[in-house]
Amino acid sequence: MKYLAAILATLFFAVVPMTAQKASKNEKVTYCVSIDCQGCIDKITKELAFEKGVRDLQFSLEKKTVTVVYRADKPVDTDKWAEQIRKLGYEVSYLDETTPEPAKAK
Repeated sequence: MKYLAAILATLFFAVVPMTAQKASKNEKVTYCVSIDCQGCIDKITKELAFEKGVRDLQFSLEKKTVTVVYRADKPVDTDKWAEQIRKLGYEVSYLDETTPEPAKAK
């Protein structure tokens, strides 16, 4: 009986964190960026990949877009990401349908 209780407790504590991770909502913002090669993608990835809140980066060379998937439950500054890309030498603008609302101060 103790063995069964230990197994059930282990399963409970293994499953609960996984369901909590799924509850965190991701948002995304898409920028139109003057990218044209894999080198551009690598440069931007190196700059943004480890920024606070960034979950994923998606690129389209055909559409010349960079989509940043980020955690909605964390305060982020999407304008800062655009400025970082601009400092790398690229022209950057928001893609209209994904322009985020201004960040609220906490």
